[in-house]
Amino acid sequence: MSGYGLWRVLCCLGLMATAGCTSLGKGGMPSFSFMNTYEAALKDFERGRIMEARARVLAIRKDHEDYAKARRLLNTKIDPARLRLVRHYRLKGEEAEARGEWFRAMRFYDQATTFSIKPEIFAKRREAMNLKMRQVRMQALITERRLEDAAWLSGLDAYEPPRGVDPRDTVFLRMRETYQDDIEDRATRSYREARRYLRNDLPEIAYIEIESHLRLEPDSDRGKRLRAEILKAIPKGIHIPAYTRPKGKPATVVKHVPVPKSVTTKQVHELMRKGEWLKARKYALVYRREGGKDADRLLKQIQANIEKKAASLFDKGRLAFRREHLDEAVKYWAAAVELMPAHPEYVEALRRGQQLQERLRILRESEAAEPKKE
Repeated sequence: MSGYGLWRVLCCLGLMATAGCTSLGKGGMPSFSFMNTYEAALKDFERGRIMEARARVLAIRKDHEDYAKARRLLNTKIDPARLRLVRHYRLKGEEAEARGEWFRAMRFYDQATTFSIKPEIFAKRREAMNLKMRQVRMQALITERRLEDAAWLSGLDAYEPPRGVDPRDTVFLRMRETYQDDIEDRATRSYREARRYLRNDLPEIAYIEIESHLRLEPDSDRGKRLRAEILKAIPKGIHIPAYTRPKGKPATVVKHVPVPKSVTTKQVHELMRKGEWLKARKYALVYRREGGKDADRLLKQIQANIEKKAASLFDKGRLAFRREHLDEAVKYWAAAVELMPAHPEYVEALRRGQQLQERLRILRESEAAEPKKE
C-alpha cells in the first residue's frame, strides 16, 4: 500500500477536514473524480475504502465491460469484508451494552452504521444507548447539585448572632449579607447555564441548572418560564429523578492530585529546562498561589512552550502518516493530546487514527484466518 493510498484512506474516513474523496451525487450515490472501473474499485478495496469500493462497483453499468468481474469482486471480497466489520462492531456494541458501558456501545454502533446497508437499525440502537447514558449522567449530576444547594441553604443559619451578642451585630449582619450575595450569584449563574445547555440541545442538563436556580431563588418568574420551556424539550425516555431531601449527607469531596507544599522559581526553571512542561505548569501554579514573583510571566511562557510542543508533535504525526507509518503517527498524536487534551484538531486526529488502526487490524486478522484457496 503506498503512502498516498493510505493518506486517501484516512481522508475518506474524515481525519483531514479539508480533504475529501467523494461527493454525493443524485440519489445519495457517491460521484467520483474519475471513471468507475473495476481497477478503481479494486484499488479502493485494497486501500481499506470498503464502502467507496462498493459504491463504485454499484455505479458500473450492466453494459460496461468490467461489470461481471466487478460484481465478482463485490460478492467475493468487498461484501464479505464489509460484513466482517459490521459483525465485529455489532458484537462489540452488544458486549459494551451488556456491561452497561453506554458510551462505548454508542461508538461501536456508530461504526456498524458506517458499514451497514441498513444503517437505521444500528442508528436506533445507538440512540437507545445515548438516552441511557444521558439518564445516568443526569442522575449523578442532579443528585450532586441537590446536595450542594442544600448545603448552601443550610449555611444561612450559621450567621445568626449567638446568645450574648447583639441580634443586630454588624459583623454577623455583614457576613450574612455576603453569604446571601454568594447564593444570588450562584442562582444567576445557574439560570445562565440552563439557557446555554438548552441551546446546546441538552435539556436534561438545563433542567438541573434551572431547578437549582429556582431552589435558590423560588420567586423567579423568568426561572419558572424557562423551566416550562426546558420540560417541553426533554426527550421521551429521559425522566427527572424524584427529589428527596438530603439528610445531612455532605457534598462529594473532590480529591486533587498532590502538589508540592512549597515551590521555588529555581524548581520551575529546572523543569522547564528538562522539557517537563506539564509538571512545570503544576509547580508554577503553586508558585503563583504563594505570591511568587513573575509567576504569571512564567505560566505564560510555559503555556506557550506547551502549545509549541503539541503543534510540533501533531505535525510529526501528519508527516509519519504521509509516509504510511500509521502506528508512529498515532503515537505522536497521542502525545499532542496529552499536552493539550482540549484541542479539537489533535483529539479528532487521534480518534480517527486509532479508528483506522482498528479497522485495518480487523480486516487483516479476518483475512489471515480464512483458509487459503489453491
